[in-house]
Amino acid sequence: MINQMFITFDQSQVVLDPQKPRIFVGRDAKLCALHTDDPSVSRQHAEIFADAGNVYLTDLGSSNGTWVNGIPVRRLPVPVAPGQQIYVGRVPLIVGYAQQQAAPAAGDGQKTMFAAPPDALNQYMQQRAAIEAQPSHLPTGYQANAQGPQFQPGAVTSMPVSMTPAAAPTNAQVVGLGGKAAPLPAEYAYRRQGSNSNGALLIALKSDTFANNAVIDGYLEYTALDNETINYITIELVEYHKKGPKNGHVWDRMLVRQGPWKSAKGDVLPMQFQLRVPAGTAVTGRDVNWELRGYVDINWAFDIEASSPIMMKNVDLEHVRDALGHLDYRIVELEPQALGQRYFGKFQPPPQLRSQWGVSDINLDIEYLGANLSIKMEVEKTSLFKFDKKIDFLFDLGVLRSASKADLAQHFQQYINQLMGK
Repeated sequence: MINQMFITFDQSQVVLDPQKPRIFVGRDAKLCALHTDDPSVSRQHAEIFADAGNVYLTDLGSSNGTWVNGIPVRRLPVPVAPGQQIYVGRVPLIVGYAQQQAAPAAGDGQKTMFAAPPDALNQYMQQRAAIEAQPSHLPTGYQANAQGPQFQPGAVTSMPVSMTPAAAPTNAQVVGLGGKAAPLPAEYAYRRQGSNSNGALLIALKSDTFANNAVIDGYLEYTALDNETINYITIELVEYHKKGPKNGHVWDRMLVRQGPWKSAKGDVLPMQFQLRVPAGTAVTGRDVNWELRGYVDINWAFDIEASSPIMMKNVDLEHVRDALGHLDYRIVELEPQALGQRYFGKFQPPPQLRSQWGVSDINLDIEYLGANLSIKMEVEKTSLFKFDKKIDFLFDLGVLRSASKADLAQHFQQYINQLMGK
């Protein structure tokens, strides 16, 4: 059990005991019991807590790190004890028990001696200082070249860093870092956000429903809540399938902005993006979910993630469904294969044909093959015929998407008649 452990940081000191087993260290005096104005310390930099008779220190995703005996502390808690050389940024942190803290007051003149900051800390701080000494990639009153590189679907792209003077914004514009106007909420009404103490990332869309082979036009907005160095910002189109990868499958990704660059607290960075939806998307259903996943990679700090669930439909499968429905055939189910751009299901003939043919279900296998849609139909053997019956054919996707419902229905009817020997 911890018995009055004193922790000293800059000009503040607290006692860690069973009544106060957890404290924060940082620049924010409202949030942190141990606080300082030193710029090398983040707003909420580290946490110290007591557990099972031990004292632990963990870094909360700070910019300049936390160091124990010259070794950087990561997100996992590290045990600390009196006598260790502990730095929070460039500021020493002293840990000691009550009797150790009381000794100097007895007049023996002893002081806690600290070694110079570790070489690794000095080297890291020098690297950060070099980055921070450079002009911001987005100085106020300037904007990135509006043309920039054209987005190529499926490719990772980056925005240019060259700048051109921007015109003064009008009152109707919402201006972010760099003078670039952000769309008004009414333009991109479907909005989701992820945030932490370092910043917030907004994903904004005009709609939450998309179709296969479409382009998703969207808007990102990063708001800095602390002074941090940003490495990059990305957005991804992700499919989650019950039988697919746990973290989803990324169909398209865009590097919206490449760093590093320094962001100051209060900066707002608006960015537009485009993502390409694959040709044979799985439809949102009980086994499939889709989302856009945004990510802000921050140097030596907690990264920011945001996700925006979306609905996905497949217009090609809707054409197939409508053509069969036009003939009074009823699709029972059509389930997507995990990441395969392939569907398995079945459809049923109307009751009068079920008794005439002696079948209740016709199996359906639909697969995307380049510019074509492969369709296979199969009837399992019954008392009326001894072997399974199969037929397969190809649809040109361009023809499928432009044909009328009646023409598609007639085409399907021909193949169903062949399948049933009519």
